[in-house]
Amino acid sequence: MKKVFLTTILILSFTVGYSQSLQVVDTKYNYELKIGDEARTIIKLKNVTDKTLHIKVRRDNVQIGSSQKSFFCWDNDCIEPDINLHYVTQVIEPGEILETFVSVLNAGLDETVSSLRYTFYDRDNPLDFVEVELIYTVKDAVNKGLMYQSNLIKLSDIYPNPVSDFAFLDYIIFSEETEVRVVFHNVLGSLIRQYELNQVERKLKINTIEFKPGVYFYTLYVDNEGKVTKKLIIKR
Repeated sequence: MKKVFLTTILILSFTVGYSQSLQVVDTKYNYELKIGDEARTIIKLKNVTDKTLHIKVRRDNVQIGSSQKSFFCWDNDCIEPDINLHYVTQVIEPGEILETFVSVLNAGLDETVSSLRYTFYDRDNPLDFVEVELIYTVKDAVNKGLMYQSNLIKLSDIYPNPVSDFAFLDYIIFSEETEVRVVFHNVLGSLIRQYELNQVERKLKINTIEFKPGVYFYTLYVDNEGKVTKKLIIKR
């Protein structure tokens, strides 16, 4: 679901580590994202010793926006967003570079500066560790308004408006039990199209090429109750 575009620059910085055993490989990352997309960062760890290491990780100091979601995966085992400690130990052989750790951040709907810090440490010597800090700067590159917000959902206006080919709507549904749909009518009140929004997606892409040029109205329904109606202009 793609509605509002933004440029997200992800700057990866590293704190001074205390590890005598681990080295972080590739220290510079920059990303540009659209709202609702995910930044997926692979953090590579190298065993610089001559012995097998058993490594664990915890996430520290999570500072993210209210519309953002963060989680991490190790060896395809992804942790729930509210969990900060991975209980499974990863084995790194001498000289091996492990490339299976992935940090994930959904950019959300708002301009914000966010940060995550990960601590990788030796299971047998917790004082032997290295810290990695990720800093996300999210900027909105599109002039958009807010259509509706409550404790259940948050939605942007449809943009761009006027539109010629494709329009977008960014949204967050906070409860999977909430039913949300956007219904389009023409100026005569005839139903043109409706879209069901689901909690998993964050962006709706609307193919307005299939609409005739003119003025349309779209209405937001939350649990079958109309909340707001706005106008969309389609030009060719």
